[in-house]
Amino acid sequence: EGRTWSLYSGPVGVGSGKAVTLQSASFNGSLKSRVVVADEECSDCEHDGNFNMDSSITTNGEKLVASTPNKGNFYCGANKNDAQQRCIPCPSGSMSECDDPFHGCFGGVECTVSSQNGNVDLIAETSIETTGLSSNHVSKLAPYLRVMIEMEKNFDHDADCSMGDWGLCHTQTLSIEYAGEEDYLDDQFKIYFSSIHRVLQVNHPDFEHQHVVGDLTYIQPTSSFGGFQSKTKIELPLVMEYWSVQETDNMPRWFVVDDRDQSTAIIGNTDTEEVHSFVVPYTSTMKTPTDNNVQMTAATRFSLNQKTAKEVDASIRIIPTPYEIVGRDNAQSFDINGISMVNGQLLGNLQIGAADLLLKLGVNDNGDHKVTFMIGSLPSDTDGAESYTMETTVDGTTIMGTDRSGLFHGFMSFIGLLDVSNAAKMTLTEMIIYDKPRFDYRGHQVDVARNFRSKEAIKKTIDAMALWKLNVLHLALTNDEGWRLEIPGLEELTSVGSKRCFDPSEETCLLTQLGSGPYAEEQQYYTRDDYIELLKYAEERNVKILPEFNMPAHARAAVISMEARAKNGDDTYRLTDPEDETFLLTVQFYDRTSIINPCLDSSVRFVEKLVGEVKQMHDDAGIPLESYHFGGDEAKNILLGAGYSSYSDELKEQPFSKSPSCQAKRLNDPSFDIEKIANYWAITVNKILIENGVKEMVAWQDGLRSTTKDQYETESVAVNLWGTLYWGSIVELEDAADEGFEIIMSNPDYLYFDFPYEVNPEERGYYWAARQNSVYKVFSFAPENLAQNAETSVDRDGNEMSVTTPSIPQPRIHGMQGQTWSETIRTDDQYYEMAFPRVLAVAERAWHLANWEMNWSPGVTYNGETDLVPKDELATDYNGFVSALGCREMLKLEYLGIKYRVPPPGASIDASGVLTANSELPCTAIMYSIDEGRTWSL
Repeated sequence: EGRTWSLYSGPVGVGSGKAVTLQSASFNGSLKSRVVVADEECSDCEHDGNFNMDSSITTNGEKLVASTPNKGNFYCGANKNDAQQRCIPCPSGSMSECDDPFHGCFGGVECTVSSQNGNVDLIAETSIETTGLSSNHVSKLAPYLRVMIEMEKNFDHDADCSMGDWGLCHTQTLSIEYAGEEDYLDDQFKIYFSSIHRVLQVNHPDFEHQHVVGDLTYIQPTSSFGGFQSKTKIELPLVMEYWSVQETDNMPRWFVVDDRDQSTAIIGNTDTEEVHSFVVPYTSTMKTPTDNNVQMTAATRFSLNQKTAKEVDASIRIIPTPYEIVGRDNAQSFDINGISMVNGQLLGNLQIGAADLLLKLGVNDNGDHKVTFMIGSLPSDTDGAESYTMETTVDGTTIMGTDRSGLFHGFMSFIGLLDVSNAAKMTLTEMIIYDKPRFDYRGHQVDVARNFRSKEAIKKTIDAMALWKLNVLHLALTNDEGWRLEIPGLEELTSVGSKRCFDPSEETCLLTQLGSGPYAEEQQYYTRDDYIELLKYAEERNVKILPEFNMPAHARAAVISMEARAKNGDDTYRLTDPEDETFLLTVQFYDRTSIINPCLDSSVRFVEKLVGEVKQMHDDAGIPLESYHFGGDEAKNILLGAGYSSYSDELKEQPFSKSPSCQAKRLNDPSFDIEKIANYWAITVNKILIENGVKEMVAWQDGLRSTTKDQYETESVAVNLWGTLYWGSIVELEDAADEGFEIIMSNPDYLYFDFPYEVNPEERGYYWAARQNSVYKVFSFAPENLAQNAETSVDRDGNEMSVTTPSIPQPRIHGMQGQTWSETIRTDDQYYEMAFPRVLAVAERAWHLANWEMNWSPGVTYNGETDLVPKDELATDYNGFVSALGCREMLKLEYLGIKYRVPPPGASIDASGVLTANSELPCTAIMYSIDEGRTWSL
């Protein structure tokens, strides 16, 4: 039960009827997966019959036995602080000793108050942050509150769903526990929280709800509220839109606001990133009756791992795979203790990045193996930008490239062969490599707007991109929830727009969103100097930063910031029409302040100022602003959609249809179409880009829909294709090609990294397009033959798809990109875990065309019944990739300081009590326990 953990090395007898706890660990044990429990046999798996019948669990040859006294200081509570106040012992470390089913058993707790019955304050009053006002009413309530959310049903309930999109809703129970010694009879308070699903109903006579803006909602007492009785719990049945299958749908940092003095305080058990502190663990992942996704348990994961992950010799496998590897006759293997670069000056400033990566990976740069760089012509089938050849022999390695980027990529391939676990003795094999990139654009997008990423996290990301040959960092710097770049002369963008707090006037910050709580964090943006530093850092590693300033929609941070400026008397850059009374509800539940009004001269001035300042930053860095991402997506009122038939027609208005400035624009400008404001604004911004010498504009595809390349003046116009396969992205691909745009494959059902890795309610992320985007699914994505993916994957409900290749010539694909949106990703560590190792699978597909990828064949249909894809070749390729990934490359991520995701293990226990375990990443350590994880030993 967790008193002892042992290292799993093969099938082992643990005794019949046992529930075994398992956990995977990284190379040095610093990173661990979530804990899983194995208590059943895999129904479709093969088991090794050789096992150890000694069911004693040992570590280092010595049997470890749990002690009965509370030596580990284990106490019950909602979290560690709560347990410290309650002082209810659970000496064995098991939550089963805690009477409250919402409580866990936490070790290492310094108990401060003795309690026999647990009737103490839930959270110490001294631990509560408040606004510090003199009449602080909220401090009399918030310290004694505790909330818990329990998911009920996604379907088969009798709730009224009529106000939900397409009549979809689910039910929850919100429990509010009051632990005060005295009754609290005041009703002048509100409880605010973030909810990614709209609250449709609160079915309790004593409370009502109100949507504020975005995901911010509050509940408040009604006139029938009689107060909180001492040590009681109130349960509120909630009806929420859509469905909920991930525990991270529920955002942290609920807070209380007192109506009289506007004092605020966070409810203690929600002030955490441990979701189970305020959410009862989900028991089901079914969102509809037709949901056929297989929930990953220890047993189902074991089965999947058996089918998709097999360790093979990957000593000469490079990620990403080169175009061609030629083995030498009588090739020798040999050891080196480091490298020394010859003609490193040919790398230019890329030599700085190369040397830095060697240092971080612990490779001696004054070693015994010479790596010589040369510029020259290459064989015709690999000649081109970024291409190289590499010949490795006992005498040294020679890298020849067509340009310095090619030389750098060749050196990254050389590093890719190194096992840095023993940098003093690294084994190489003689070989020749001919290599070239598949796509010109090999991207990784980071959303730093919804939740900020530190400058250090971006640098680590750039390091990883360089190692695995990704060359475009798409930095999403702005969105509704935040503006993250200092713009001289527009100080409010960061003094207001980079902060979230509880300020109803929004003159000092944006209203809190996404579980950020009522208190503003400082320096949640990049200064001008930071941005220039990042530009140079990326350029030294062959990575280009593509800045995105999303507009006209998803622009609330900018709109509110400029409103704050206007309130102080300067409306030069105002972005909204104060006389506009249009009703609007955006896809993330904002109002018209989410969209820049395209009819205002001041909006044009704002973009002119913005682009000019960003261009100047690039000029000061010595790196011209050649590409600019316009954004452009989702500029619409969602109530115009067919799923909202229950809503009044008065609410179904086109954006800015009641704006006097837009009404005037319609009369005076024949090119202006109120139903195509994103198109109009894209053309407007494109003209500003031309004036600033920008060569390429990039946008999300829907922002440019219904326009063509000929309507824009920049040399290139590229679109991120972000439709799902099962909703018709192959038609969108056809449209984008016909419109003349460069196409960057950004398909959410394969390439969104804010989605779960597997179908399990404990996984983090959104799931509107896919229930899981595993490493295998990303790896097996065929970007140039979309229809093929219908044979190798299922739709978001786990059902088969059928897709036919259009009868058109194969569209040219400019590139592909993984996206890491950040609504549920609040910390750098959470970002690392969600992005890595999936980023490496994108690097593989963006650089290398695999032999199992089928040619574009007009009229050919793929589905779950066809057998056109050579799946044996796919399996062989993936086994080599995942073996190199798990056995060699993950350690490099650790050395870069990237806390990647360690996958939870799969496990099966047969009827005789034999445990068999596996991992989707070969060479991953697996620990197991038969005492629920109370004691950790390796």
